[in-house]
Amino acid sequence: MKNSSFMAGVVASFVLAFAPQVGVAQEEEAPPPILFTNVNVFDGFSPDLIMNANVLVEGNVITQVSTDPIEIDGAFEVDGTGKTMTPGLIDMHQHVMLNPPEGTAAYQTRWDEASGGAIAQHHLVNNILMKGITSVRDIAGDPLDIAKAIDMGLIPGPRIVSSGGAISQTGGHGDWAGRNVPPGIIAEHADVTQASQNSWTVDGPDEVTKAVRLNLRRGAGFIKVMGGGGVASEFDPLDIMGLSEEEVSKAVEIAADNGTYVAVHAYHDESYDRHLRLGTRSFEHGFLISEDMVKRMVAKYEETEDIVWSFQCFMSVNSFGSYESMPAFFTHEQKLKGVRVGEGVRAMSKWMNEYDMFTIGGSDMFSPGLVEKIKEDITCNVDAGFTPAQALKHWTGNAGIVMAWSGPKNPYPSYHLGRIAPESYADILLWDGNPLEDINLILDESKLQLVMKDGRAYKNTLADSDSIMYRPAVSEPKVYP
Repeated sequence: MKNSSFMAGVVASFVLAFAPQVGVAQEEEAPPPILFTNVNVFDGFSPDLIMNANVLVEGNVITQVSTDPIEIDGAFEVDGTGKTMTPGLIDMHQHVMLNPPEGTAAYQTRWDEASGGAIAQHHLVNNILMKGITSVRDIAGDPLDIAKAIDMGLIPGPRIVSSGGAISQTGGHGDWAGRNVPPGIIAEHADVTQASQNSWTVDGPDEVTKAVRLNLRRGAGFIKVMGGGGVASEFDPLDIMGLSEEEVSKAVEIAADNGTYVAVHAYHDESYDRHLRLGTRSFEHGFLISEDMVKRMVAKYEETEDIVWSFQCFMSVNSFGSYESMPAFFTHEQKLKGVRVGEGVRAMSKWMNEYDMFTIGGSDMFSPGLVEKIKEDITCNVDAGFTPAQALKHWTGNAGIVMAWSGPKNPYPSYHLGRIAPESYADILLWDGNPLEDINLILDESKLQLVMKDGRAYKNTLADSDSIMYRPAVSEPKVYP
């Protein structure tokens, strides 16, 4: 780094992210522009890097990307020679509040919402933001106040766009109350899962309407509904249907009335068919669907460009690859369901790639032992047949497009997410090497030399370790067996 006359301002820019921001209402001196020079840029879309580019950040936004010199007075210059710049990564299927050891069953046993929030915050910093994931789409759970605190600068963390509590029928994938909880408690939404608003157990269009509107009132950016059975839940075989046609229609209607969309958890053709017909836009999982259904989805996307498939690669291919590899907190029945998913995903993901379906990536990796390894979902995309450029596109450019589908409910409406281009948020990573040549490079944290979110550096190992500019990732001991 050079241009030391502007060191003070840039130190403030780099350090503010780590300083306690109790006085957030106080005015801060605006940092100078930051000019990255001679970087090789993956813009979030193209498989070809923009070689020897210059990128200008002013405040929290990228204002110029050019292979010609950028002249600007007072800029602090960062020499990126030999480095690859990518957008910050976006995990499009995260469950922020489900990170205690028991996953979806956590709040039935020894954890309350406060402990869940504390555990969530630990992982949001150490295993998400500091590892280059600058945004997450939270898709079942209620971290909306954590998101608010992050956006206010009270605590560090990635951007969070959340669905709020998942919408499920009684006995569906979002019914996480204990088997022997009295039915009246579930019906009154008084079990801990619903009281914490991590999930809703509702029946009938009127109850669905109420739950959807409560989520949107809390600040949800979109709506998540359960369209069929799942692996990480107790009462629901994979082959069942979820919300009825009337219930799905009502959720889609209310979401559209608010300018946003519905995402669905589903695995098989019958559920995908129902949601494709009724206007759902984001299709999660789907690992048991047929080739004909894949073709229908691709045809619908080519016609409208308003649907997306969300690929949870690691959990379906690796974690569900065998009975023995299942998470330890799964029951025998849940592990058997997982094996079916692992068998189906290999053909289905190949079809999605072959027919060029619009795709995003989401880890679905939560709870200890998984959340630390989220980026292995990206490398798994390559193991499943996608190129490194495609895998990164799923987690950057494509993801940013879908984030904007929240419309007026989008908490980050001013600029683009997931791209290195003018009018994009300055969520920037610098890598020592080229992940488009070797995707496994992203798993080596020493190769990730800069993590910038919203124009502020949260990790910076480009400077010497004795420099005030040096900022390593936080490393804390594990607190579980």
